[in-house]
Parts: sequence; C-alpha cells; structure tokens
Amino acid sequence: MPMLKYLLIILACFAPLAHADIYKYVDEHGNVTFSNIPMRNAQRILVEPGALIPAPRSHGNAGPKERRPQTATPGNFPRVDAATQKSRDSNRQLILNEELASEQKRLTDARRQLSEAESTRSAEEKASPQKYVEKMGRIRNNMVLHEKNISALQSEISRLR
Repeated sequence: MPMLKYLLIILACFAPLAHADIYKYVDEHGNVTFSNIPMRNAQRILVEPGALIPAPRSHGNAGPKERRPQTATPGNFPRVDAATQKSRDSNRQLILNEELASEQKRLTDARRQLSEAESTRSAEEKASPQKYVEKMGRIRNNMVLHEKNISALQSEISRLR
C-alpha cells in the first residue's frame, strides 16, 4: 500500500509537464480537421508547453481602466504569460484566416454550382420538376451555410484585432 501511495505522488508531480500538440489535417475534399492526435499528412501547428505563472495579487482600489471581474478569481488561479498568449493568439488568427479563405472558396464553388444548375436541366429534371426543385434547394442551403460560416468567421476575426 505505501508503494502505491508513492507511485501516485510521483505521477502527480509529472502531470503538470504534460501538454498536447495540435495537428491540422486537410482531406482530399478540402475539409480541415484540428486534433491533438497525430495523423498521416497532418501538419503540427502548435508546439508549446503551457507556460503558467501565478495570478498577480490585487492591490486595493482598481482605477477606471482596471475593471474587476464580476466573479472573484482565486489568487492562486494559473495565468498564462504574455508571450505564450501572444503565440496562441497568432495561431488562432492564422487558423481563422485559413478557415475564412476555405469557406470563401466553398461559397464560390456553391455559387458556380447554382449558376450551372439554373442554366442546365437534365432530361430527368425536366420530366420531374420536383427533383429539380430539391436539387436547387440543396445547393441554395449549402450556399447559405457557407455565407453564415463566413459571417461568423469574420465576426470572430474582428474580435481579435
């Protein structure tokens, strides 16, 4: 029993040293996946230990620029140093910009598909107008989805600046 106790203490000491790299994988359809699990042909995009420093102690009255949070943060709550946060923010902006470019390309493709579908109807679609309407609805829904994704990504990017 004492051996188990010592083993658990040793494992607890090494737990803060663990961190995960982040990998970006793009499949053949252009879909991007981010994971902490390495995959074949994936690119490692973040390799940093979580450099944590203790939170600064509060010094009485907060000035107009120093607003206190609504809920109190414990004094021993871990904080990330400025260099680590800047690195994370840079990675985040890079990822968001790549996603925005990817969504804009998909929107362009969806608009092209819609244009082609409107100008050409197959014999089967002429015989069954319902199939044509369903096809057009799918293409339009796909286009709207990409427009919403672009809007959300632009909103998120604007918050970074």
